[in-house]
Amino acid sequence: MHYDLAAKVILSRCKEAVLSVLCGLPVTFVLPVEGSPQETPSVRRSDFVFRATFNDGTERLVLLEFLSYWKPWIPLRTLECRCRHILQEHLPVVSVILLLTPAGGISDHYEDEEVRYRYRLVKIYEFEAREILQKGPECLLAFIPLMKGGEELIEEAERKIYEGKYSREEKADLLTGMAILGGLISREIPLKLITRRRDIMIESAAYEIIKKEGFEEGLREGIQQGIQQGSVEEAREMVLEALEERFGLLPRAIISKIKEIEEREILRALLRLAIRVENLEEFSSHLERLEK
Repeated sequence: MHYDLAAKVILSRCKEAVLSVLCGLPVTFVLPVEGSPQETPSVRRSDFVFRATFNDGTERLVLLEFLSYWKPWIPLRTLECRCRHILQEHLPVVSVILLLTPAGGISDHYEDEEVRYRYRLVKIYEFEAREILQKGPECLLAFIPLMKGGEELIEEAERKIYEGKYSREEKADLLTGMAILGGLISREIPLKLITRRRDIMIESAAYEIIKKEGFEEGLREGIQQGIQQGSVEEAREMVLEALEERFGLLPRAIISKIKEIEEREILRALLRLAIRVENLEEFSSHLERLEK
């Protein structure tokens, strides 16, 4: 989803700091690995793969997954990617899952009757925003909205990026990434950032996500909440995408009910529910009440 794309934009400007400061890996040099194992047409690579040199001079691959919401099948998928990259690259692998928002049922390992697989689980929301703001590096400030106490420090973090040492292009990416990730916490965050920094954010390729999500339109019309302004069909797809991102494959009954809804206001309410509910059963209960 777009939150993962925002993380990718930030990471392109901040890979060493993300791996060393957030993930706790003592790296000295990081190089993205292009391409992926191609043994089967269905293989899916990890979100990001890096060839990293560590402080002790050794080289390892770092597989990094960004998750906006926890998904229980991610560890097994990451294990699959790990095995394929070991076979292809012939290097030790460090697996990292970076979780952007709190969730229940999370784990730092996968285990069944034959396999025990432990990976590094990084919870962005447990980092102290004030500490990152003070110590930096400045590129990590784009994650401030998601961190502990971060909502109160967004304007200060934004100003440090805007006035910092980065090029205009880098600032545009970092501020746009911050705005998109801030949407995980509150729709007001991206709207306020656009109000103050649209002049530079618009230069980022990721700004298309801002337009797609309707933040610009919401800003112009003074709307503080809502979903992308488009067709009813697009609204349905957004609800389904949000549910699949959080809960995986959906029951046919839920898909059918959502596709039968013609009222935009109901779809807006369902999108908010899809983001907030704890599980699919809770969403189904709300869906039935909305239908009535």
